[in-house]
Amino acid sequence: MKIGLEIHFQLKGVKLFCSCSTEGEKSNYLFKRKMTPTMSEMGHIDRAARYENIRNRDFNYYTSTNSCLVDADEEPPHMPDDSNINTAIIVSMALHCKIVDYVSFMRKIVIDGSNTSGFQRTGIVGLNGYVETSQGRVRISTVTLEEDASRKISESGKNAFYSLDRLGIPLIEISTEPDIKDENHAIETARKIGFIVMSTGKFRGEVDSIRQDVNFSMGYGRVEIKGVSKLSLIKDTIKYEIQRQKSLADISGIIKARGGTEITDFMDITHILKDTDSKIIKAGLNKNKKVFCAKINNARGLLKNGNYRLGRELADVAKNMGIGGMMHSDELPGYGLTDNDVNNINNFMGIENNDAIIMVITDPEIITAFKSELDERLKNLMSMNLAETRAATEDGETRFLRPLSGGERMYPETDIGLIEIPLKRLNSLEGLVPESMEDALNNLKNNYGFSQTEAMGIINNNLYGDFKDYIKVLNEPKIISRIILQKLPEYEKKYNKKLSGDELMEIFTMANENKWGRDSVEKALELYVSGKYPLKILANAEELKPLDAGRLREIIIELMRTQEITEKNLIYLLKNKTKSSFDARDAIKIFENIKNNS
Repeated sequence: MKIGLEIHFQLKGVKLFCSCSTEGEKSNYLFKRKMTPTMSEMGHIDRAARYENIRNRDFNYYTSTNSCLVDADEEPPHMPDDSNINTAIIVSMALHCKIVDYVSFMRKIVIDGSNTSGFQRTGIVGLNGYVETSQGRVRISTVTLEEDASRKISESGKNAFYSLDRLGIPLIEISTEPDIKDENHAIETARKIGFIVMSTGKFRGEVDSIRQDVNFSMGYGRVEIKGVSKLSLIKDTIKYEIQRQKSLADISGIIKARGGTEITDFMDITHILKDTDSKIIKAGLNKNKKVFCAKINNARGLLKNGNYRLGRELADVAKNMGIGGMMHSDELPGYGLTDNDVNNINNFMGIENNDAIIMVITDPEIITAFKSELDERLKNLMSMNLAETRAATEDGETRFLRPLSGGERMYPETDIGLIEIPLKRLNSLEGLVPESMEDALNNLKNNYGFSQTEAMGIINNNLYGDFKDYIKVLNEPKIISRIILQKLPEYEKKYNKKLSGDELMEIFTMANENKWGRDSVEKALELYVSGKYPLKILANAEELKPLDAGRLREIIIELMRTQEITEKNLIYLLKNKTKSSFDARDAIKIFENIKNNS
């Protein structure tokens, strides 16, 4: 088993080939495009591009508040912003890569509608690096800088709809060699690479700012699994793919033992089902579609039976071609079809022994192209040639997306000149190279006294850079850690308000100036997040005026007269007794003094 990763990180600031902001939202203005594949310099059309062309879709683009003529492919790209190039260099250095002398952008043919131009621009910045892991070094093959794709909004029939707000956002793509041992090692590797990019301070940090592609092989060809959205799903996705490929190997063996298989030509069986009660078929017929059926020899019981899911593998082709879905004999009767309907279909198709059937409801003009793609897919599955591109789902499964792209999809970018990376530029960036995750953990534990769990909490929540900024204005590491790991998420959830780093920095600055203790900082934070006080008058809030030592002593004595007080419950009881602010450390000292002198 071989595993490699391609991890994409969005950068904040400006887009890669124009000066538009990386932050924006969809507008209502819409324009349409049609994509056509072109030959590469090698004289061939990429097989993935050919597959997309067969799907024959129309692509509709909503402009956005951060899009321009470059995004619409009505104006040539501008030269990349220096800050984006610098970030890619810094990340490459942190991963021990050799930095290229010149960045040369290439065009990568993509006609699935995700880019208005029909290609994606990408340039290599670093080569042949590595990242240290608990299971040895994982080699980094390339660090590239490229433009992100459009954001897909929806798809209906032959129409796909995209928004331009994401198109052109700079992406750093980090590709590893297949050195990853298993799914847990994959998560560790992704986390360590992610820490480096996030530590640059240029990471965008929105919901879809990180996307992982997993390259996986069990000896049946490389499968590229696109768009694993969460680290936790890497493990689920790899486990699913292992099970899927083992199941396909079993299916292939069973079908070979039965004598092999093929898909017959599709027959129009609309007349057989014209009086059916099936709502799905009725809906299709009302849209002037036809019902087509084909026989698959020796596939009965393998389309959907336990771990056998050959039907799902074939149905993905139907979905990709806009047919919507596919019915097969292992599910029938079903979908509103009766035993009598199924018997009539089987008799018409001449079904015998281990034969199976598949059915689709579609327009007649697409059935020939669909049959051709279905034949190709079945041939690859039965020969265990599983090299392809698949899409990750939100539940950790994968779906067939398209054939695996080859070298034919790359050709030089003629609108962007070579970008020289002189030694002087490298030297100026060396001081900005972030530390490794191991060094960061040691810093948090050794210099700030955090436990392994607390330090990992800061690292895994991408808070290390923020922590280092906050500690500069409030030298209270334990208070800051408690706020960012516990109290801030609690208050944000409670009051449904997201706090920016700048707002939190201002509260910590107030805390330092007013010498607030932990209780006062937490109270100030809640008062602000709840909307009770704006920042400009927060420091003067009545609730934050600290109790003097005399009044604090009176309240503690009063509590001691009425109930059992210990160091463990003192602060809790004091908070219930008074809304005023106080320093927990002072309260404990006063309590101990009273107890010792009584």
